[in-house]
Amino acid sequence: MDTRRGVIGTLAGLFVGVMVIPMIASGPAAADDKPDAAACEAWQIEYVVNATVIISDTPMGAGDGKYPNGPGKVVLRFDNRGGQPGGNVKLIEYEMKDNFTVVSHALMWEARVTADTISRTTPDRCGSSAEGTLDGRTLRWGIWRGMRSDGSVICQGGLCGKFGAPPSGRSDMHVPPHAAHFKPFVYAADFQTFTMNPSVASQNSSPSQTSSISLAGREVRRTCVPAPVCKP
Repeated sequence: MDTRRGVIGTLAGLFVGVMVIPMIASGPAAADDKPDAAACEAWQIEYVVNATVIISDTPMGAGDGKYPNGPGKVVLRFDNRGGQPGGNVKLIEYEMKDNFTVVSHALMWEARVTADTISRTTPDRCGSSAEGTLDGRTLRWGIWRGMRSDGSVICQGGLCGKFGAPPSGRSDMHVPPHAAHFKPFVYAADFQTFTMNPSVASQNSSPSQTSSISLAGREVRRTCVPAPVCKP
């Protein structure tokens, strides 16, 4: 059975999220040698990121639910605008640890499916996976390219192998690189944290299922870096 097409198998390797999730506790970000902001060509900022899973529209609601997920990491490179991050933005790295358990019920059966995967983006030859623009406190994205997930899922219970659920036991799970359409990152006034409203990560009709993602991130490191010279 192709677990990517299962009620839970496909979803287990995809990071997905809820409408509102708590902000990660704020704290001071590390800076490398306190660079002269006016002299910086670009800013590279690393964030710790959490997500929460939403699974919906599965057959008979067997796989529907909400699950916390993470932690993960996002690294962005901003243009320097007057000594502050701004203008054009590139996604340098996205990585999310997917480790959560879905408990599903259908008719008289139950299944516990545990995901143990890593989701990440695949950078292009210039080292980025997406481009965006920061306007005020809103970072609007183009397409995130090369999103993939790799790892395994473990299914336990009588529902395993039925209604599109993964087979019993451990199964390898690989979602090949694909495009993702994410909503804007909206920053707090201090620019230390951001949230992203739910964005549909995947929709399938056979079996029926929808997965979405929202994110919350907190800055942990800011580095002054040279402006890139690579042309895509």
